[in-house]
Amino acid sequence: MRTQYNSPEDFISAIQTALECGDHATAQQISTQATENYPHHKQLLKYAHVLAPPKISIDKRPLHRDTQANQNWIKENRNEYKGQWVALRNGQLLSSASSAKELIEQLGDTKGIFLTAIY
Repeated sequence: MRTQYNSPEDFISAIQTALECGDHATAQQISTQATENYPHHKQLLKYAHVLAPPKISIDKRPLHRDTQANQNWIKENRNEYKGQWVALRNGQLLSSASSAKELIEQLGDTKGIFLTAIY
C-alpha cells in the first residue's frame, strides 16, 4: 500500500483497498492520518468515525435500590403474571396489561417505572 497520499481521494482509495483486503487495522490507521490532514472532509470523517476503536464506558454509580426489589417481585409473582406486561416501581406492582402499548396507555407517564414482559 502507498504511504504517501496527495489528496482526500488518495486516502479514500487506500482505506477502501485496505477494507477490501480485510485489513481493518490499516484502514483505521489511514483514516486517522487522513483526518489529521483533512479535518473537515466529510467522507474522511465518516470513515474515521466508523473505523474508530470502540469506546467503553463504565458506570460506577450504585445500582438503584428498586432494581433488586423489582427483580424480587418478578421472582415471587412470575407465575401469576406470566404472559403479561407489568409496571413496577420499587418492587410494587403499579399495573399490568396484555401488551406494552396497553400498559403505557394505562400509566401515561412512565418515567421512573420499570416495564417488562413476564415470561
